Amino acid sequence: MRIDAYPKPGLGLALLLSASLLLVACATSPVATDGEEIAPVGPAHVLEDQSLVGELVVWGGRIVEVENRADRTLLVVASLPLDRADRPRLHYEPGVRFIAEQPGYLEPLTFAPGRFVTILGTVSGTRIRAVGDYDYLHPTMDIEKLHLWPSDPMMWSPHWRWNFGIGIRL
Repeated sequence: MRIDAYPKPGLGLALLLSASLLLVACATSPVATDGEEIAPVGPAHVLEDQSLVGELVVWGGRIVEVENRADRTLLVVASLPLDRADRPRLHYEPGVRFIAEQPGYLEPLTFAPGRFVTILGTVSGTRIRAVGDYDYLHPTMDIEKLHLWPSDPMMWSPHWRWNFGIGIRL
């Protein structure tokens, strides 16, 4: 039997480490799980097709307004496209504004205008709401899960640092 027929000793370890890093690097949603059937529907689709009421969706964007009412909070959000990890894509132009309704109270200082959110919820219809003097038709959703992204986008994902070499400290 030839000696070079056996795998090199470090090859198995290298493959194991590579596979582990790939699994860790997979993008996961902060609000949706694998078992849920999320409709590939954005806020603009709801304006075109009212039959989408009741669909489970994931939308996200930048908070424009927070309104606390007696029994619920309304978040008005300027939608942004989401990446594979359901993070809002910051460098895109905002799309359709939508209203997300959360039972209970949300702190307006925490959920402040300008912060980014990703929301899992059920499409509940549309509502006309003024934006300045303009009557704007907003798609609406009932929140099931809400993720508020850190105010510093650099903190949205882990940063990997790789160092090789010999360090000498004097």
